[in-house]
Parts: sequence; structure tokens; C-alpha cells
Amino acid sequence: MKKALLYELKRNLLPLVIFTAIAVVIAVGYTMMADLEYVNGFGEVKCRNSCIGCYAVILCILCTVIPVLQFSYRMKQRSVDLWYSLPITRKQLTLVRTAGGLVLTLAPFTLAYWLGVVTVASLGAHFHYIFYLAAYGLLLLLGAGLFGVNAFLFTRGNSVFDGIVFVAAWACALPLACACLDAALGVELAHYGADNALTFGGLASLLFTYSPIAVVSVIFNDLILWKGWGMIRFSSLTSSSEVPMHDALAYVLAIAVLMAAAAYCCLFLLADRDKAENAAQVSSSRWGYQVLIPVYGITVYAILVGSFVVGGWYPDALFYTILVAVVAFVLYFAYRRSFRLKKRDIIMVAVILAAGFLLAYLLYGIDVLILRLSGGIDLLSVLSEAV
Repeated sequence: MKKALLYELKRNLLPLVIFTAIAVVIAVGYTMMADLEYVNGFGEVKCRNSCIGCYAVILCILCTVIPVLQFSYRMKQRSVDLWYSLPITRKQLTLVRTAGGLVLTLAPFTLAYWLGVVTVASLGAHFHYIFYLAAYGLLLLLGAGLFGVNAFLFTRGNSVFDGIVFVAAWACALPLACACLDAALGVELAHYGADNALTFGGLASLLFTYSPIAVVSVIFNDLILWKGWGMIRFSSLTSSSEVPMHDALAYVLAIAVLMAAAAYCCLFLLADRDKAENAAQVSSSRWGYQVLIPVYGITVYAILVGSFVVGGWYPDALFYTILVAVVAFVLYFAYRRSFRLKKRDIIMVAVILAAGFLLAYLLYGIDVLILRLSGGIDLLSVLSEAV
């Protein structure tokens, strides 16, 4: 195990230098060109840009690229045979690759972040610098969590392409489901007075896998610029939400911890089930196309049907039904890598249409019930009253 870790560190030395150099150049270059402050009409110096958003983007990119590089050996027959023949268990191999990946991700980010902050300070910006330290601690933890989420999702594929698709698709799957609820249910999950509330649209924004890093960067950007704790806006397909920053921070941290814990547990628990013969084969994991295609198909069709339920059925409803069915078939062709589908795939297309239709009417019925009970003001109050 120790020899494997040492070999991993030596193997990643050159990539570490390259990624660090690229991250530092981007961070420092952007900081030097950024408009950190401006002078208003009264001659007062005002803070404008802390550059923390740039550093957060660098972290998100590293958390996406590095898992692909670290675990792509599972997708090639030669490399998977070589690595699985080593005298260590597959869980140990996964641990070694994860440790190496975290170093490749967090070390370049750390150097780029602090060199960027030093550059900001050297330019004489009048910022609240203590919050750079707090932001770094949170971003470091969130980056480690996002790495685990993307690593698990990527390893569910049997090819590099499928793994990348799973990472991107699952990043949007839960937000899409919440967007479906948001389009159908005009309710508030939490009310903060006036027009400020957390809706399903806001929850959709929070459930995007990269949202915790984005939200933390937005909040600490305001704190660094002396703006204090205010409101943060989340926009969705049909609504927008304004939530106090301290509540939004609590939400995203809780979501990030749950996602990361589940991802790391599954990554190691399922490590021994990975078979060398699956490399470059059809990705049949239940975390892949088997679930993703129905989830996307049902939610998208439910959103379309929901618009017809409210606005009335028109001839183009048939067109959208056919379109969803055709897209579903195309996705199953891509999944099977063949024009020969299994009976299960054809049945699933019919299930997608039926389930999407029923879901739209079910949500419409729930929305009508909520409106009758409370006028759609606060869903939590309605549920409490019902209980």
C-alpha cells in the first residue's frame, strides 16, 4: 500500500506541476487585469471584485478534469488488466487513486488561490481580507466533496465518454426534477417575509452539484467587499427565489456534505464489484442510462403536459409527445450502441410517456389542493396543518 502511494505521487508529479502552473497563471493573470475598485461620483473608493469567483471556477474545473484522468484506467482493457493485477485490493487501488486525485486537485487550487490573494493585496485593494481565509477553508472542503461526487459518477461508466455524460447528466438531474415541481406547484418551501422565499426553483439551483462552490464564492465575495450578509437570488424556469445568505450557506453545506458522504461511501463499497471485462463495454450501471433516460424523459414530458393541463390541449401536444418518444429512442440507441433495442427499452419509452402524463396531472391535483387550503403561500404550513 505504501509503495503504491509513493508510486502514485511520483506518477502525478509532472501533471501536478502542469496543473499548478496553469491554475496560477489564470488566477494571477485574471486578478491583475480585474477591476478591483472604482471611484463613484462623490470621489469615494468602492470595492467591486474580490476575484474569488475566478478561483472558484478553477476549483470546479479541477474537480471535473482530475477524476476523469485518475479513473480513466478502468475504461481501457490494457490498463485495467495491468492495474487490477497489482498485489493490492481494488478498494486500496481506489483509495490510492482518490488520494492522488485530491492532491492533484487541491494543491494547484491552494497555490493559485493564495497567490491570487497576494496579488489582490499587492494592488492595494481595500478589502476585508480575513474572509479570504474562511472562504478558502470552505472551498477546500467543498472541492474535496465535489471530487468524490464526480469520481463516483464517472466510474459508473464503462467508457470515458459515458463517464463524462454521467457526471454532466447527474449534475442536472435533481435540479430538473425540482424544476418540474416548480413549474407545477406555485408554493413556497420557506417564507422570509415580503417577496423573499425559497421555492422549488431555488431548491433546484441548490441541488446542482457545483452550486455549493458557486454559492460560497458569491456569499464571500460580498463579505470581502464589505457588503455584509444580504439576500441571494436563485432563478429557475418559472420563478426566482431570494434567500438570506446565511440560510443559503447552511442549505448548500448540508447538501454538499450529504452528496459527498454518499458518493465516497458508494465509490469504495462498489470498488470490488468492478470487473475488468466491463472495460469499454456498454455501461449498464443503474447509476447510468438505465435511470437517467427515464428521469429526464418523465420530468421533461411532465413539464410539457403540465403546460397543456393549465393552458388547454392543442394539436401541437401530439407533436411534443412524438418528439419526446423519438428522443428517448435515440438515447436508447446511443446507450445500446446499436439500432437493435431490447424489449425492455421499448417498454420503458411507453412507461416514460405514461409516467410523465400521470405525474403532470398528479402535480396539478396537488397544486389545486394546496391553493384551496392556503392560497399557495407556504407549503410547510400546509403540511403542518394537515398533520
